[in-house]
Amino acid sequence: MPKRNIILIVLASAFILGGQLAYGAGVLPAATGAATPGCVSPDPNISNATYCGNYEINDFVSLGIIISKWVLGVVGSLSLIMFIYGGFMFLISTGSAEKIKKATQIIIAAVIGLIIVFSSYLIIKFVLSSMGLNWEGKIEKPKQTALILTDRLI
Repeated sequence: MPKRNIILIVLASAFILGGQLAYGAGVLPAATGAATPGCVSPDPNISNATYCGNYEINDFVSLGIIISKWVLGVVGSLSLIMFIYGGFMFLISTGSAEKIKKATQIIIAAVIGLIIVFSSYLIIKFVLSSMGLNWEGKIEKPKQTALILTDRLI
């Protein structure tokens, strides 16, 4: 079987499985739009708006946030696994300069991956907070600060 066919099968499987997991695992947010008249969800756990597909722009922002959480979690986990793998390669190098160099490169790449994950998280949080949203994609109410005024002059 050619390499191209294997890649296509893996990508198609990932696309189908990913869609099923996303829908079943709660990745898709519930729709906040108004339900279409006459469109009723057969499942009482799914809102009529979600079943009918009446999504609003805020729902797509929530979807983007959920996807970014998943991606950052997966990439962070892969970076941790590479960290462990690099450390293991370093331990079993038995003094070979070539194996030590390879293990060091793996660990450096894992550290760079962690830096990218953390900086991506910070960028996403900054953009969301500058738009007035919290980490769930909901509008964040501004915090009220107490202003104490006195009528006495000192």
